[in-house]
Amino acid sequence: MTTQQPTIIQVAVPAPLRRSFDYEADQPLAPGTRVLVPFGRRQLVGIVLSCNAADEARKLKRIIRTLDSAPVFTPNLFSLLIWASGYYHHPVGEVMAGAMPVLLRSADEVAKPQGRRFYRSIAGTTAQSTLKNAPSQASLYHLLAGDQWVSEQDIGQQLPGWRNALKGLEAKALVQSRSMYEAAAVSAGQQNIDLNAEQITAADQLIASEGSYNAFLLQGITGSGKTEVYLAAARRCIEQGKQVLFLVPEIALTPQLVSRVAQQLGTTVHTLHSGMTNRARYETWWMAGQGYAKAILGTRSAVFSPLINPGLIIVDEEHDQSYKQQDGFRYHARDLAIKRASLEQVPVVLGSATPSLESLHNVSTGRYRRLVLNQRFGEARLPHISTIDIGAHTPLNGLTQPVYEAIGHRLQRNEQVIVYINRRGYAPVVHCYHCQWQATCDRCDAKLTYHQKRHQLRCHHCGFTRPGEDNCPKCEMPLYFAGAGTQRIEMALQGKFPDARISRLDRDEANTANKLYRQLEAIRNHDVDIVIGTQLITKGHDFSNVTLVCVVNADQGLFSVDFRAPELMFQQLVQVAGRAGRASSSGEVLIQTGFPGHPYIQMIKGHDYQGFADAALLERAQAGYPPASHIALFRAESANNSEAIEFLRKVAQTGKNILAGGHFEPVEILSAVSSPMEKLAGRYRAQLMVRSTERGPMHHLIEIWLQQIENLKQARAVRWSLDIDPMDMY
Repeated sequence: MTTQQPTIIQVAVPAPLRRSFDYEADQPLAPGTRVLVPFGRRQLVGIVLSCNAADEARKLKRIIRTLDSAPVFTPNLFSLLIWASGYYHHPVGEVMAGAMPVLLRSADEVAKPQGRRFYRSIAGTTAQSTLKNAPSQASLYHLLAGDQWVSEQDIGQQLPGWRNALKGLEAKALVQSRSMYEAAAVSAGQQNIDLNAEQITAADQLIASEGSYNAFLLQGITGSGKTEVYLAAARRCIEQGKQVLFLVPEIALTPQLVSRVAQQLGTTVHTLHSGMTNRARYETWWMAGQGYAKAILGTRSAVFSPLINPGLIIVDEEHDQSYKQQDGFRYHARDLAIKRASLEQVPVVLGSATPSLESLHNVSTGRYRRLVLNQRFGEARLPHISTIDIGAHTPLNGLTQPVYEAIGHRLQRNEQVIVYINRRGYAPVVHCYHCQWQATCDRCDAKLTYHQKRHQLRCHHCGFTRPGEDNCPKCEMPLYFAGAGTQRIEMALQGKFPDARISRLDRDEANTANKLYRQLEAIRNHDVDIVIGTQLITKGHDFSNVTLVCVVNADQGLFSVDFRAPELMFQQLVQVAGRAGRASSSGEVLIQTGFPGHPYIQMIKGHDYQGFADAALLERAQAGYPPASHIALFRAESANNSEAIEFLRKVAQTGKNILAGGHFEPVEILSAVSSPMEKLAGRYRAQLMVRSTERGPMHHLIEIWLQQIENLKQARAVRWSLDIDPMDMY
């Protein structure tokens, strides 16, 4: 009788250590399996990376127990996580843990999901009269109207306290319910996807790529119907029994998008986003891994969904910076989606009216194939864009006279207006002309913004607040409130147009998913005349009655220290301009600027994003910035005003010593400098840039470098991090 030989398994544990740990197990375990292991004085849930035959000479701790009968990661997803750990130089155990639902990060037994329920309304001729005196039931009924099934989670996000209304609808036989398994199996009634010639050509190329890896950039002007192209290809994929992963920026994940995707795909859409409960996220994860969920729609972390039969990956608004995780494991979901598509051997499509310069560069080098939509869908036409020189037209409370007149003209025609200003509050500068005092944050190198409704001074960087003041605390002379934010614009428009219905869409007003949903619904239902919005209003929303967009200040990105600022400015302006004239009515865009002759402003007027991209790519190449180069950024912070930068100077010297002894010719280590905003939330910050014309040598250098950095005595005195392909230079 033979006895089972022990096995050594390599385990990744959720700790900030760039290595795995060996343990002894009774038998081999498949990579991707969860195990409970002793780690110091703790017990941690780790992931098996590999197995080796036991070495009798080594005395190893034994695993405590195996938590799964099968791996929690599909083989290709497991390979993606291993690759991502190496590419971003992040501890593999933290990468694995971050990719799992929270419920799988503990050793508690997680049972097979019993099943959330999904609901939809039952159409009836008596519904309107029956619900006339039951507004809560009416709201729920209309939310559930249509062929798609809506999950408990999504209902709760939009209508808190909905369960009593549900009981009323059930008593009146006006609602159906299904378990999540039944809902996944039920095919909803499909809506026709009507495509024009351009869209058909693009969709056909995506469909023709089925079963093999290809990266497509779908570049379509605002309102050209990119979503319909995605969905036509996705429907074909689902009809073939495969799964579709659809990534969207955080703010774009609205109930309208979920409903639209469900109706056009003819299947239940399962969502993954930060607003879900841990249980709901686990259930969606489980259903994706079992193949029940055919369409997964989610924000950046959804890229880690365990698809067993993927057919297509979609990244909508691929340029959006919210795809980049800004702390911890600093991955870029768009880039991981591309790598995953390569591993899965499926097509990936990146869509945008304003593609990132990196994606356009990849088109020029042949890595991506470009599909172009140059026409707005249906009768819609691109809006006419003109500039207003604020040097010739002095703004009053942020707005010039031509803008006031244009708004009044649109209101007379019962059309809607968007006023775009990417600045919250009432006034960004509080100043005393007598003694030159300014309201500044004690914890940051930043000015305090005055919020009039709460009579409060607030730091938009660290959240510090203090009561507002009318007189200077130093000399007691009256204070001057300079500049304009959303609150000041709102008050100016209320005074100018007292009968207008005005909605302010910023992080102060729309600070929950439910509030955002209600405000967007009010705009779509024409219950709002003027919308004052920040970046929230630029994210692909379709408002059919908006015919005028006014941009309060277009100049913030023209002269920034961040090399990405012009690209971000151009993208935001093109996106917000695209909200105008999306139906049959003609659209107009007015841009207030102090530099109407600037080449980039002229390109915006001409809808010339390609011209801007070509000029910006040339500037980047001349300056040695991405995509002409590849960069990594070391960041450090400390409570002491010199520790962070001194640490990075030591890091830089360590790196240069490695450079001198190896073959790293394409790599350049710049000097350590203070961050553009040196003090943030009471801590002093510094950064060190590494730049290279080739990825390989830079990553090889960093791999050696990190081992030496972690042994530096100063590394324990500061907080430090490494960001590969950083999007934020502040």
